[in-house]
Parts: sequence; structure tokens; C-alpha cells
Amino acid sequence: MLKNVHLAPAWLVQLEKKLHTLKAHPNFRLFLTLEITPKIPVNLLRAGRIITFEPPDGIKANLLRTFNSIPSNRVNKAPNERARMYFLLAWFHAIVQERLRYTPLGWSKKYEFNESDLKCACDTIDRWIDDTAKGRENLPPNKIPWDALCTLMSQSIYGGRIDNNFDQLLMNDFVKNIFQPSTFESDFLLVEKVDDQGNKLTIPDGLRREDFLRWMEKLPDDQSPSWLGLPNNAETVILQTKAKTFIQKLLKMQAVTEDEDLAYQDEETSRRRSVIGGDARPQWMKSLSQSVAKWLEIVPKKPLEQLKRTVENIKDPLYRFFERECTIGRKLLKTVLTDLNDVALVCDLKKKKVPTATLR
Repeated sequence: MLKNVHLAPAWLVQLEKKLHTLKAHPNFRLFLTLEITPKIPVNLLRAGRIITFEPPDGIKANLLRTFNSIPSNRVNKAPNERARMYFLLAWFHAIVQERLRYTPLGWSKKYEFNESDLKCACDTIDRWIDDTAKGRENLPPNKIPWDALCTLMSQSIYGGRIDNNFDQLLMNDFVKNIFQPSTFESDFLLVEKVDDQGNKLTIPDGLRREDFLRWMEKLPDDQSPSWLGLPNNAETVILQTKAKTFIQKLLKMQAVTEDEDLAYQDEETSRRRSVIGGDARPQWMKSLSQSVAKWLEIVPKKPLEQLKRTVENIKDPLYRFFERECTIGRKLLKTVLTDLNDVALVCDLKKKKVPTATLR
């Protein structure tokens, strides 16, 4: 099994070639884990079976997923305030991740906030809580090093992935509003407006992991964007954006299908289309023909003049250097012109598509 192969897309091209030449055992299977990215070779995806895992959306699902991933003995470890710190972290992690669904409204771009950030934040909280409590069963909220935790969260653990000033300001505000001594008060507001009736969501009053899990289970399955600090019409904007993207992809797939039909049609059909007056070429061939025509206008047609040797200048090292460079440039220009003319003939259907590496 190879994990996180999306981090090395250039190497995946070599892997694809290796798999084609590999004489493996009949029971050999290769498992790859990766995130969705356009840099993955398409042929590699087509060669195997794809299983996509998409975690459920919503703050409730994110909170339950976070708390279920942390062992209970770690959450319930002394001091008693540790469990509430973990809940604050889970709430913050849920907001940060769920706002990614509303990009570019939630964040200006897609940041890779993942479970490694959560694990690092848990370790940071444990370290600072243990150093401050020094084995005591209780730790006063005002004794918790809030400034150090806020700085590490906003500048390093989560903020280290941010490269936009506005996003950094948002991150700083979320950290300061969530990690503060008043969160240990029973009337601390997590969401000011839960629904249209104006109900509010306060922080749960508990000291054990089980108390927070019961509170999470009672949350509604559907949450409005206001839970994330976004306007209520953010969902509509995102749905419209997704619909436009979906339509664009459908149109692109339709164009590709038409090109494939044109590319694999028989000669009789191609001849009839040409007689009628239609263009039998696929779209990619039309675009390439236009690009080649522009390149041929830019590339000089006249070859470079060859430098004349004399008894005096042949002794000059600079002359010999320029002579070699002119010779290389002359050969390169001739090759470029030849290739461009061949490609132009192929695109105009005036030359057979010879399966050579140069024309491909």
C-alpha cells in the first residue's frame, strides 16, 4: 500500500510505466491512497478500481468524528478541565473544516486542514495543561495559558497553512473567541442564532467525555451557515456555483464525446461531411491548427547566415563560441520549422498521421 501519493504526482507517471512492464504475480494488488487532484495521471486511474470516501457534512458529524477518534482515557485524564479543552478544540476544528465547503466564502481558497492538525493540537493542549496543572485534579480557567495556546493554534498548527491576510484575520478571531476563560461559564454562546425562531446554542455543562457525546447526539442533523459565522444565503450561493461547475463539466464531456466520434468515424462518413461542407476534424485538431498557424507567423523563415571563417578570426575563442552557437541555432530552427509544417499538414488532413514519436 502506498499512502498519500498525490504528494508526488511526477513520480506517478513513472509508476504507471513500471506497472505496464511489470510481470507480477496473478494475486498481486497495489493499493494507493490519495486526495482528489487533477495532477493524478488519468491512465493510472483507469487501470484500477476507485473507491471514494467522503465524510458526512455538518458540525454534528464532524464533532462526533473528532471525539470518537480520541480515546476516552485521554479525554477524561486529570485535570477535569481537559475534557472541556478537547471539546473547544473539536468545535474549532469543525468550524475550520466546514467553512472549506463554502470556499471562497468560508475561506478564500481550499486549505488542507486535516486530522494531522487535530492531532498536533491535541498534543499541544496536553503538553501545556500537564505543565500548568502539575498533577492537580482541577485547574482554574484563568491559570490556563490561553495566550500561548491561541498563538500556537492561529500562527503555527492551523494558521501555518494560511497564506492570505484576510484568512489569517479570520483564523485569529475564531481562535480568540473559542479559546478564552469565559468558555468555562455555563451561559457561553457557541451560536447566537440557531434557527429562524432565534434560539441560541450554549456550551454544554459537563466534565466527562460521555457528557459531551450526549450533547452532540442531541444536535440537529442540519445546520445553517450561521453556525459557521456565514450569512444564511451562503448555501444558495454555493449550490449555484456547484451547478455552474457541473454544467461546464457536462459540456466539456459532450465536446470530448463528439471529438471521439469524429476521430473514429470511417472514411466514407468523413468524406460525406467534407462534401456537405462540414468540418470533419475534432475540436482539439482545430485548436492545434490555429496555434500552429500563429507559431509559423512568429518563427523566422529565413535560415541563419553561417559565419565566415578567416585565418585571423578562427584563432579567437569568442568567434569559435559564436560559430558553434549559430550552427546549433540553425539546425534547431530547421527542425522547428519542419515539425510545425508537418503538424499543420496533419491538422489540415493533408498528410497521413504517421505514428512517430515526433508527430505524436
